[in-house]
Amino acid sequence: MKKNLKGLTLVLCTSMLLAAVPGCTKKPNTDGKIQLSVGSWPDKTGDPNGYAAREELIAEFNKKYPDIEIVPDTYAFSADTFYAKAEGETLPILYEVPYTEAEKIIKFGYASDLTDAFKEAGFYDNINDFVMDKISSDGKVYLIPNTVYTLGLAMNMDMLKQAGYVDEDETPKAPKTFDDLTEMAVKIKEATGKPGFLFPTTNNAGGWYFTALAWNFGAKFMEQTDGKWEAKFDSEECVNALQWLKDMKWKYNVMPENTLINSSDLMQTFGSGNAAMCISSPAFVSMFKNYGMEKDNIGYANMPAGPERNVTLMGGSYFALSNTASKEQIDAAFKWIEFNGTTMNLTDEIKDNIKKTYKATADDGNIVGIKDINIWSDNTPFTSYKNQIIDEFANINMNHVKLYNEKGNIEFQGEEPVCAQDLYAALDACIQEVLTNENADCKAVLQKANADFQKNSLDYEN
Repeated sequence: MKKNLKGLTLVLCTSMLLAAVPGCTKKPNTDGKIQLSVGSWPDKTGDPNGYAAREELIAEFNKKYPDIEIVPDTYAFSADTFYAKAEGETLPILYEVPYTEAEKIIKFGYASDLTDAFKEAGFYDNINDFVMDKISSDGKVYLIPNTVYTLGLAMNMDMLKQAGYVDEDETPKAPKTFDDLTEMAVKIKEATGKPGFLFPTTNNAGGWYFTALAWNFGAKFMEQTDGKWEAKFDSEECVNALQWLKDMKWKYNVMPENTLINSSDLMQTFGSGNAAMCISSPAFVSMFKNYGMEKDNIGYANMPAGPERNVTLMGGSYFALSNTASKEQIDAAFKWIEFNGTTMNLTDEIKDNIKKTYKATADDGNIVGIKDINIWSDNTPFTSYKNQIIDEFANINMNHVKLYNEKGNIEFQGEEPVCAQDLYAALDACIQEVLTNENADCKAVLQKANADFQKNSLDYEN
């Protein structure tokens, strides 16, 4: 097993305890079956419906693959426990991780080399180039893309109509630049009396969104030189991005009076019709209905462009196979994830599963119609069929979201590669300061945060 434990001092202590705990990874094959432990399994008590659905899935899976035994494991990724479990070799064989952890997991050797399995499955030459860059190192593939999303701009269609920002065909006149967004927010506030723009500031959500916003202004948050990470967000470009956000509050007065809000507050405020625009993930867009927002009152567009770039954040999750996995277990894992729909191969069975998934989503009253970037290359039959099914079961006005579905020339960028949550917390504090203190100096605020982040986080990474 490849190991590099620099920066993981605390892991060693904890892993000594966890190593003594028997995990599914160590169970031998029984009755000639290949055992595959699968993480993130729904808890029978906490999520009985999800658990029952998975049990049904196992039954269907075993009709096709009777030689594979799926062993449920409720462990789900947590930064507090993952690296200790990885060192102790007590992870499930198949586990799920967020995009932010890809580089570390590959670097520390916690994932199996899947290159041969990718080629055998036909995945290798059909992965989106951007995604392939994130799941591979030195020509070898270590992770399997599971979900993918990109941030966009959610808009309240009724409020846009009141301010004259909807075309005759119901396409929103979405802002193309951040200057446009400012102008729209001002006019919407004048027309409706409600905030034109909403932005989270707590629980790391503000820092997360701010990275994507600031990239458009040309900001960089960190760089690696000669193997060492250096904080870079005390730059003029990052100051300009923070000043834009500050101006939205104090100069233009288009944000709510209370700016100390988290992601849940953002969903509730926007979903209840009390703000016109906010940066959002597609998952959040789907949840706005929980607060009374009608599906056809939701507009969605790409991230506006800044003075330097037009870029948005790409996130999601990966599957990984423990570095203890045998070839037989890797083969079994690929069969399991393909059976669950993570595949580019388009059999009649997979077509049926895709159709059932989107029909069930629509029947449950959730939004169908938003098309994000694809894991697979655009020219694969799988991608074409999936888009066809989305069109078939769409339950919203597609013109409301076409400016998001049509990606155009927007760039995609993954989350910051190391200490991301520490960075988001540091940026939260910066955003809170400038949105609650009209006299705050953006440059001074960022200079201090940059120095503290270097000392308290990146120096440990180095």
